[in-house]
Formats: sequence, C-alpha cells, structure tokens
Amino acid sequence: MHARIVIVDDRSTNLRVYAQYVAMMGPEFSAKCFHSAIEALKWLETETADLLVVDYRMPEMNGAEFISKIRSRTVGAHIPAIIITARQDRECRITALDAGATDFLQTPVSHIEFRDRALLLLGQHYRQQELKQSLENNRTGSDSADADDKSGKSMLEQIIDTTPILINATDRNGKFLFLNSYQAALFGRDPEQLVGRSISDIMEPDLVDRETRRNNVILETGISIPNFEEKFVSEGIELIFHCNKSPLLNKDNQTIGILTTGLDITARKFAEEHRTHLALHDMLTGLPNRTLLAQWMRTAIDESNASGKAAALLLLDLDRFKVINDTRGHQTGDVLLRQVAERLISALDSNGFAARIGGDEFAIVLQNLDDNSSAAAVCTKLLAKIGEPYTIGGVEQLIGASIGVALIPEDGTSPDELLRLADLAMYEAKSSGRNCFCFFSPHMNHIAQMNAGIESDLRDALNNDQLFLEYQPIVDTASGNYVGLEALVRWNHPVRGRLCPSDFIKVANDSGLIGRIGTWVIESVCKQIALFAEEGIELPHVAVNVSPKQFQYAAMCSEILGLVAKYAIPRGKLAIEITEELLIDNSQKVHEQLATLRAGGIQISIDDFGTGYSSLQYLRDLPATRLKIDQTFISRIETSATDRAIISTIAHLAHALNMRVVAEGVETEAQFTLLRASGCDEVQGYLLGRPLSVRDLHSLFKDGAEPFRLVAK
Repeated sequence: MHARIVIVDDRSTNLRVYAQYVAMMGPEFSAKCFHSAIEALKWLETETADLLVVDYRMPEMNGAEFISKIRSRTVGAHIPAIIITARQDRECRITALDAGATDFLQTPVSHIEFRDRALLLLGQHYRQQELKQSLENNRTGSDSADADDKSGKSMLEQIIDTTPILINATDRNGKFLFLNSYQAALFGRDPEQLVGRSISDIMEPDLVDRETRRNNVILETGISIPNFEEKFVSEGIELIFHCNKSPLLNKDNQTIGILTTGLDITARKFAEEHRTHLALHDMLTGLPNRTLLAQWMRTAIDESNASGKAAALLLLDLDRFKVINDTRGHQTGDVLLRQVAERLISALDSNGFAARIGGDEFAIVLQNLDDNSSAAAVCTKLLAKIGEPYTIGGVEQLIGASIGVALIPEDGTSPDELLRLADLAMYEAKSSGRNCFCFFSPHMNHIAQMNAGIESDLRDALNNDQLFLEYQPIVDTASGNYVGLEALVRWNHPVRGRLCPSDFIKVANDSGLIGRIGTWVIESVCKQIALFAEEGIELPHVAVNVSPKQFQYAAMCSEILGLVAKYAIPRGKLAIEITEELLIDNSQKVHEQLATLRAGGIQISIDDFGTGYSSLQYLRDLPATRLKIDQTFISRIETSATDRAIISTIAHLAHALNMRVVAEGVETEAQFTLLRASGCDEVQGYLLGRPLSVRDLHSLFKDGAEPFRLVAK
C-alpha cells in the first residue's frame, strides 16, 4: 500500500528536510508539501492523505487551528496528525491535543524520530481502516442477501455487526456464543469462524487470564463489572478499549454466560497520557521535571526509612554552559542539554533517577547506597561522562559540572529541605574550583543562615544610609603625580562595626542587591566629583568596581550615563573596573554595553588581570583603557624572576593594545622600583596611601596634591 504524507510548514528549509525524511522511508511513501495552511486545506477537500505533519507556528493559522478544521470534516476526521513544536510550546501542545492532534515531534527533528513516529501512526491508521472496511463489507453483504432467506441475519444482528463497538457473548466455559464483526475483525477472522471457540484459543495468555478472572467474578456473584480498560493487540498494533461486562441471562433469569462490550478509546488515551507526560516531564530533554522529582524523592525517603539503606540527592549544575549558549546560540544550547540528559541516563543504573529542574540544572536521586563512597563513585562517573567532548554542528564543545550531595535520611527527610541542602553543597563545589562534587555539611548551613542575616541587614543598610565610600590613591610611576582614585565601599554595621566588601559582596551578588549597591556607589562618586568641582578642587579620574552581575541588568548603561549627565561629570573622570570573569562569560551584549559606556566617555579598566582564564581575543576586542595586574604577582616580584617576567610581558601586551598598566597591592619601595622598571605606568597600594575618607581626600587635593616621592636612602 502506498502512503501519502502531507507536510505543512511555512519554512522552505523544514519542508525540504521533512520531504527528504519521507523519501528515506522507501518508495512506498511519498510527501506532498505545502507552504500555506490554506492551500493544504483546499487540496485536502478533493485529495486524501494517510498522515499529516504540521508545524504549530504558521502565519495564516496555527497547527491546532489547522487540525481542528480537518477534524470538522467528514472525510479526513480520522487522519493521524503530528504537530511539530518548539521547546517552550507546552501550552501549544495542550491546545493542539484539544484540537485533535495525534502525536508531537520537537524541533530539531531527527530522521529516526520522524520515521519511527510516522510508521507507528500509519500502522494504527491502516489497522483502523481495515476494521472499518471489514464492517462495511459485512454490511454490504447483508444488504444484498435475500430478505426471505431464513439463514439471513435479523435487522438487530445487522445493526450490531455494523456498529464500531466490540460486542461478544461467552458461555460459562469461556466459549464464544456470539461476537460481532468488529471484534472478529480484531482477530482477523469472520464471526462464524470463532463461534464455539474458547477465548484461550484466540487471545493472548495474559489477556485470557484477566478475562477469565473477571468472568468468574460475574458467574459467582451475578454482579456486572463496569468501566474498565483493556488492551487488545491486532496485527502488532496495540488498541485500548473502555469495556463493560454483565451477566448473560436466560428466560429463567439464570446466568448462562457473560456479555462484553468495548469502545475503542486509543486516541483519547494517548491524549490523556500525553497531558500527564507534559505535566510531569521537561519538554526539552524528556527527563522528569521538578514535580515528578518530588514524588520520586518522597518514595526514596519512605523506602530508605523502611529498608535502612541510605539514599542521596545530587544537584548538578553545568559549568560554562552560559558561554556556549551566548556564543553559539540557544539552539546549540538546547542540543547540548539533550546530550547531557542522555549521558546522565546512560551513567545511572536502576537505582538512579535523573530529572531536569530548570535551566542547566539537573537532579539525581540515588537509592540503595551502601555508604557515602557509593554516592561519591556515582558523582565521579557523572563528572567523567559530562566532561567528555560534545560535537554539535561539527564543532567540539567542552563543559564541566558542579555537584552538591545531600544524604537521605542523614541530612534530611523533606524533599524541599534536601534540595536546599544539595544546592548549598553545589555552590560550595563551584566555589572550590568547579568540575567537582561536594557533600553537604552543617557548616554550610551555618554559613547560609549567616548569609541570610547579612542579606536582611544589607537591605536595611541601603535604606538607612549605613554604606559609605573611601578612596585609594593611584600614582603615576614616572612623575609621582596622583592620577587616579579607586572608590571602595564600606559598611558601618550597627552591631558588627566597620565591614569591608569581602564581608558582604558575595551575599550582595547572590541576592541581587548588587544592582542597588552599584547604583548607589556610582551616584555617590559622581556627586562627590561634582561637589569638589564646586569648591574648585579637581579630582583625578575615579574608578568604580562593577560586578559581572550588574551587566545582566538591561538599564545599567543608561543608568550610568544618566548619572554622569545629571552631575555634569567631564569625559574621562569616571572609570569602571571589570574582572576577567566577565570576559569568560563573554557575550555580544557585554561588548555592546562596554562600547556604549566607552563612547559616553567612561574609562574601562580590567581588574585582577592574570588570575582568570580570559583569551587574548577577548582582550583585543574590548574597548579597555587600563589593565590592572593582580597583587598576587606584585607580592612575589622581589623574589621571583618568573613573576617579574610575567609582569613585564603583561605590560608590553597592554601597551601594544594602547592600555595603561596599573599594579595594585604595592607595599614596598623595592616593589615600586621593580614595577616601574617592568613597564607599569601606575601603582596603588599601602605604600602610596591607604584608602582615604572624604575629609582626608579633601585635605589631600584642596591645595593641589604634592607628587609621591620615594624616601631617599
């Protein structure tokens, strides 16, 4: 039999791909392609199809509307239909199911997926058509029979035979007394061939057992069994029926057998199961979602308590996934997430359960563990699997993962609490260098509780003016002149006293308060520059540290430039300092933001250079004006020839890129001298001056600051 597959998609590339998939299925399959849903509907008014493949998002009408119009027709109402959806189209799938969609494929669609789904639906469709044709043939035969023929069927028998419902009657021994043509066609026989035969001769053994048990209950009690579901397999195709059984009575009201009826609900069951699957599974990877994970965790907790065997929850977060998503696009990111999911499944045995709970975060439940080392072994295996190269679009990608582990029941017996504890352990793994795993400890919980207190206090600090700034001088190595200042935020905590950024910046970043703090710092600096200018005091440029987190806020650039304009800050007077972390998580958006700030007269300095993993390409492309060498190199410059060579190399590189070089953390005159000889343009540190209050800053610059001079020896 030749199968005609109609494909409807407004994108030519998709049509070509799907048509090629059909051609690869063999010569007995052909594709009819349409760019327009309206043209496809018009063609289907006079032509037939065996399968519809329809994209959901189309300009003239969506896939659900297209299917709904097909289902409203007499011809074509039962054609199986596959809807092509994208990863975020959960609601679209529900709408399509309500309209009569039979199955779904998620883009990008592979040839194997397309072929397998198409063959399955075509097989079911052909079987249903054969059953329908069998009934039609029986009806036609009855119509042509001699009305006076005593062997002909009664009108009631003809109605029963032509009804697309399974109907049969068996005696007390399980032999067929009667079955209609619809049920006989399921077994590929005529009714006359099956009457008198036992159900055990015709049905599968498992089905015979279930039928016999139900029949015996009715024979013993005389009570009907309504509303149960049963599966029948006809020529390899599984069909589901909604069935009822009742006693077959004689004229004396005695039970002489069983009457069984069944309605084919295969399509409805598919829709119900698909709805349930959507509610409990992640659409992108097919893994269970957070809801199903919670159910599984409760089961694992109960079984652990009952058996005494330990279990564990693993929270896994991918490292460097954002870089790939930003540089190669979300489609590549989606493919990568699916491949990660496949690797997780392949790495787990029957005691492991993997779920995707959002973004690039996965959870794994491990059961029947002998000890902690068993969980550690699984973590090591997972890290190795995930760390293997991925090839996507012909390009090799490498990622890692950080895993946090919470033990059941040792660490907790509540799904929500275990997730929280595993999350703490996962962030500890990230802080320990990434691509590793970490078990939860009570110390982590103590830190988390303390951080929660800091977050609350920090909100109060922003509302009650508890933050203030100090300014550390930056000196030109050649002239000794003060050529810059770095603004450093401090917190006058009402209980703990004076706090430095190391005491609260991590909490500010994690909580999102860094945005408000960053805005406050920049406005305070602009205001201070303007106030000094009103007194005739000209400050050198002031550098402000900007967290990578702040670059995620859409309004950051316009906010900074707005404050510069508000306080009439001259070009070049304000600088922002960014870290190599921002370069690692490089994206076009970040480049655009930096270019906008640079065009607005804001200087850009790369802080802590040499401690991260930024590439020279990123360094070349950034519109930076200064490069600050991290103080770890400075501290060893007097004793390490290697560090002196590194500093000299960085200086040459920066000068080639038209950047000035700043060394921070300078504490001795020997360091100053060596840095000047190595090519550093500017230095800052305790040798040049500790961070100054606004009053001390005023005193330093009110009459023009004297150049810094090394003490003569």
